[in-house]
Amino acid sequence: MKKRLLVMNGQKLVQNDFAGEWKTEKVIKAEGVKPGIYNLYNAVNADQSKENIGEIIHIDKKENVVYQKNGSHYIKHDLTCFDQIPKTGHIVNIKYENNKTHTTEVSIKLGQNLKL
Repeated sequence: MKKRLLVMNGQKLVQNDFAGEWKTEKVIKAEGVKPGIYNLYNAVNADQSKENIGEIIHIDKKENVVYQKNGSHYIKHDLTCFDQIPKTGHIVNIKYENNKTHTTEVSIKLGQNLKL
C-alpha cells in the first residue's frame, strides 16, 4: 500500500492509496513541515553505516517508522532504535551505533547549505 503526506494550510494529511484513489487516514498539525506532497512510499531504509542528515517530516507510531527528507530522497528509520523521538519539522543528523540512534539537531543555516 502506498502512503503519502499532503501538507497544506498548517495541516498534514496522511493518505493511503486504495485501488488508485488516495484516501485520507488522518489529519494532524503540520508542526513546521513545509507545504507540499511527500511520497513516503519512495522511502528507503536508512543506511546504518552513514550519517543521515535531513528534516523529520513524519512519525508513524502505528508502523514504527520515522520519515526523514534529504533533498529529494526519503529515508525511513525504525522507531524502536530511538531513545528520544525527534520532533517533526526539525533538521537532524541521525547516526547509528549498536542498532541505536544518536540524533543531533542541525542549524537551519547548515541545512540551507545542504539544500534540504
